[in-house]
Amino acid sequence: MRLSGLLKKFCVLVPLFLIGCVSAMMAQSQSVLERYKTVVFEDGISLEEAKLIAQRELIREGEVAVYDLADPQVDAQVADLPRSQDHWFVFFDERETGSIKYIFMVVIHQRTGDVKFSQGYAEDKRWILEAALLR
Repeated sequence: MRLSGLLKKFCVLVPLFLIGCVSAMMAQSQSVLERYKTVVFEDGISLEEAKLIAQRELIREGEVAVYDLADPQVDAQVADLPRSQDHWFVFFDERETGSIKYIFMVVIHQRTGDVKFSQGYAEDKRWILEAALLR
């Protein structure tokens, strides 16, 4: 009988916890979308604007539950990639990593704000990013 009482509490608490997590993700997404409206494309894209553009792409692609929206990071190890000096490389780590590490990478043109690449890929498959930049 005691196990049944614990099970009932568990069945009530877990959905409440999950609802809280979803609410937090929705609030983060809403905040990003509001701040995205402040990006000025005509004067070139700053690093902070690039992070907002990347966050918006993560939301647009529906990957907020998989990757960490709140922590966009800039990849500085891109000198070997074609036309790297013209782009910002912003990536998001997975919330929970598996045996193969995936990141969600967004490549943004520094002058125009155009998104050149926006998808998740395994870090060891960097050729995917290189091929996208050659197009």
